[in-house]
Amino acid sequence: MVTAIWKDIEGYEGLYQISNLGRVKSLPKYTYSRGYAQKRKEKLLRPRKTGKYRNYLSVTFNDGKQHKVHRLVAQAFIPNPNNLSYVNHKDENPSNNSVENLEWCTAKYNNMYGTRIQRWREKTIGTHR
Repeated sequence: MVTAIWKDIEGYEGLYQISNLGRVKSLPKYTYSRGYAQKRKEKLLRPRKTGKYRNYLSVTFNDGKQHKVHRLVAQAFIPNPNNLSYVNHKDENPSNNSVENLEWCTAKYNNMYGTRIQRWREKTIGTHR
């Protein structure tokens, strides 16, 4: 059994954390309403499928900004000394956001990786003439 390691999300320290397994949680905090303080418990956020083909998992924080889970995992757990800007899923499954399945890469590498082109060709054969 793999244990989760949690790290603060850059820019949201003390508010949100990401795990090496691709889970996102909000940390406990106090909210004030009508002069009373209420303590909100720690809570796992439920990711939604987003993107052009609805296959990447994203979470929305209280500030209204949407963040892709795989990028949050990569930023927190994978060193990026060459400042590469893309995150590749090694098993080609965009729902598998564990740190072992992710790597920083270039746009060209990401587009040419694995069976993506072959699957695209099989899908589009006969539709464009």
